[in-house]
Amino acid sequence: MIYDYPQYYEVAFSFRDIPRESAFMQKCIERYSRIKVRRVFEVACGYAPHAGELIGRGYRYLGLDNNRNMLDYAVHKWRDLSPRPEFLDGDMVSFETPRPVDFAFVMLGSLYLNSLTEMNSHFDSLARALKPGGLYFLDWCVQFDDPMKYAEDNTVTYERDGITVVSKFNIRLLDPGEQMYEEIWTLDVDDRGQRRKLQMIERNRAIFPGEFLTFVRSRTDFEFVGWWKDWDLAQPIADGAETARPVALLRRK
Repeated sequence: MIYDYPQYYEVAFSFRDIPRESAFMQKCIERYSRIKVRRVFEVACGYAPHAGELIGRGYRYLGLDNNRNMLDYAVHKWRDLSPRPEFLDGDMVSFETPRPVDFAFVMLGSLYLNSLTEMNSHFDSLARALKPGGLYFLDWCVQFDDPMKYAEDNTVTYERDGITVVSKFNIRLLDPGEQMYEEIWTLDVDDRGQRRKLQMIERNRAIFPGEFLTFVRSRTDFEFVGWWKDWDLAQPIADGAETARPVALLRRK
């Protein structure tokens, strides 16, 4: 699993603007949260790239992930932060947090829920964790464009701290009726002369906008707030619009 090599994973995603993303989430909190936000909770947190920024903005951070290597890397990476971030080793389908949280988020389409049963279980768990009035922020979890646009190899190269990572991503349709596909991700790594090739294949289910709205409205514990493109609250997504990396916002009733 590429997730077993968090240092290479971090290099592969070094293109991200973490301060800007953290500032945007804070803006959503200030505009749409109905409660004071002190504790933030990241689903599928990985190495917790936002922990430093969010703690620096005055929040306490809790992260959930089911990969122990990622969590150990995050603990070490953020060992000098105060207050120190907390981490849970668990599955997003069903989990319990040690205490209620005020804001929850999931990044980069990491909401890997492959059936309606799993979706309901996830939202049941989140409803127990998130205080009423708190927000659930979802990055790239709703598909406004065709996932198969990534069916051709998409190759990019990143370098950081003497490590070069060539990242190749493509996608394969498995079941159109069930909206199931496979993501194939390959990393060619040059770690200061030591070379590795890593590959990971994950199954995922596309969640399209109409289905997402229907699902949220079928529940009594969440309400739809809005969705936007380009991480810009001045650009709400119109019906049928295609957008890369859309963000959606729900609120706990």
